[in-house]
Amino acid sequence: MTEQLDLFEFIKEKEENDKDTHLTPRQWGTYRLIKENSLNGRKTTQKEIFEKVDGYVWNEEISAHDHCVAIGSDIRIINLSYETEKIICYKDFEYWLGTKEETEKFIDDLWTQLAPRLYRYWFYKKKISNDGQCQLLSRQLKPIDETSKAREYIESFLNLGE
Repeated sequence: MTEQLDLFEFIKEKEENDKDTHLTPRQWGTYRLIKENSLNGRKTTQKEIFEKVDGYVWNEEISAHDHCVAIGSDIRIINLSYETEKIICYKDFEYWLGTKEETEKFIDDLWTQLAPRLYRYWFYKKKISNDGQCQLLSRQLKPIDETSKAREYIESFLNLGE
């Protein structure tokens, strides 16, 4: 007999066993700075977070697109944490706590960026799942028989043994 999964018990155990569920002092400092600036009607820049919150390292390289990768990483951890209720919106290395409309737009933008990747992923998965299946018609919709030059079976992978 299969045990029924108790979702609340599962979450409780995960939080007890997962050391990453609690925000670090640096992450709390980042959250508080962004919250304070947002309440005052302004966005927080990556440079300001670096200057005001201890623990970040700034990359001075001119060729660096992201001068402090750890800030972006911390923002994602904060947003996924159950310890905070608000979502930090971000764009072009600026961070803020948005209104309902801004936050919904932020989430919609995340989906817009993700959707093409998901499409490619599922298309590729479908393509490789066809490996070894028999084809009745060629890609030109001509029957595959003894006289056709088309392969009878789909080959999704490179066969180095041939």
